[in-house]
Parts: sequence; structure tokens; C-alpha cells
Amino acid sequence: MFVRKKEKSSDVSKAKNSAIAFLARREYSKQELYQKLFLRYTKEASLEALSYCISNNYQSDFRYSQMLCRHTVNQFYGPLRLLRDAKIKGISSSLIQSFIDETDWDEIAKEFLLKKYTKEELSAYEQSQKVLASLARRGFSNSSCIRALELAKESFDVS
Repeated sequence: MFVRKKEKSSDVSKAKNSAIAFLARREYSKQELYQKLFLRYTKEASLEALSYCISNNYQSDFRYSQMLCRHTVNQFYGPLRLLRDAKIKGISSSLIQSFIDETDWDEIAKEFLLKKYTKEELSAYEQSQKVLASLARRGFSNSSCIRALELAKESFDVS
């Protein structure tokens, strides 16, 4: 079975309309938007549509980085995960560094622990190793994981 490759369109106005339609649904980074456009349009049409969106402030990496930071905190992920996601999406770490510096990551990790685990689970040594590992997988530093576990135990008054 042969799959016929569809010709990419070089129509700049259609590429602009597609870009605006994408951005009307949600924020995209420059890299993401270009990749979506390049699936259907030529390189030149995709780049021109992208520059049109940037010049008219339809697309903004700053707004996208703010959205990414909010999403990371709301999902109880850590700063290492945020940096990795930003790199994958083509966002400069300088855009999110001030957010990382201002955020209390220990508190976010503690809230995750209080939401997910019971008092008994946090007090058992074997379970606490699993808890620390789950925080590390979510992108928190080792020191932040340990402080969050201590804070969660204190909030349960567990010794």
C-alpha cells in the first residue's frame, strides 16, 4: 500500500490564517507554531506566517512561558521538569528563570505530598523512600524533596 505525500502549499495567506486559528485555541511557542505550520506549508510560507504573528503580537514566547509556568505549578511539577519542558518547546531558560527564583518549590512539593499520601504512608521509612523518588521524578531537586517530606510530616504532626 502506497501513501501519497500531500504537496505542501506555498499560499502565505492560508498559512497566516492557519497560524491565527492555531493561536486562537491556545498559546504556542515559536518553535511549536512553526512545526505545525511546516506540516502543511512550505518553509517560506511558514516562516512568513510566523513572523506576521509575532509582529502583530499574536504569538509571544513570553506569554507562552507564563502559561507553561502556571501549568507546571498547578500540576505539582518541579523546576527541573519546567526547565526540561521549556527546552523541548524552544523557550529560553532566561524567560522562566525569574519565575523559578520567585517560586517556593518546597511548598509545591509539600502540597503534592499532602494531596497524594496519607499520614501513615509518610511516616513509614520504606514508603518515604518511594515518596522521595516520586518527587524526584516530578522534577524536584533532592534537597527540595527532603524538605518537602519534612514539611508534610510536620503538617501531619508526624515524628
